[in-house]
Amino acid sequence: MSRYTGPRLRIARRLGGAELPGLVVPKELRRPYPPGQHGPTQRIKLSDYAIRLREKQKLRHHYGVGEKQFRRYMLRAKRAKGNTGSNLLVFLESRLDNVVFRLGFARTIRAARQLVSHGHITVNGRRCDIPSCQLRPTDIVGVREKSKMKETIAAEVAGPVTLAIPSYLERDEAALRGTIKAAPESGDCPLAINEALVVELYALAM
Repeated sequence: MSRYTGPRLRIARRLGGAELPGLVVPKELRRPYPPGQHGPTQRIKLSDYAIRLREKQKLRHHYGVGEKQFRRYMLRAKRAKGNTGSNLLVFLESRLDNVVFRLGFARTIRAARQLVSHGHITVNGRRCDIPSCQLRPTDIVGVREKSKMKETIAAEVAGPVTLAIPSYLERDEAALRGTIKAAPESGDCPLAINEALVVELYALAM
């Protein structure tokens, strides 16, 4: 699956200066306006469709999922019991790369995905290199004992906190591992997002 490899701050600026901690380390944007020659002076009134599209793009870029994968999450959320928007956020929060990020083992979800893909992370004591792996309550996520990144991850954990650890996770700093205490809730998503608008965007297309 193709991934965006261009400037990440450009994405944040294009989405109205949105804070996307999974994509870029939180910082104050020096130019909080759209990129391009006319960015500072643009006065664009967003259509209803553009507003809904922007909410979807925030989720996509924060969690680092492609359009086809995002659509599959939406279909799965629609089939599941309960609120579709809440189900969508729960599925995204339950991804292994996101949990590694929320435990503070990496500064962004993109960095967490690289740790997982390179085999540095274990789930319940077994190495797992699938970033999209869906985790469940009682699962234990840790750093592989033989990992060459262990010292780097330990330094990351001991460093300044960018995002507070959510209530559904419990971290053991000494052992460099964390436990899923409960299923995440929609409110655990760190974005200022209106998931109902995302559901509305796909309502006619699915």
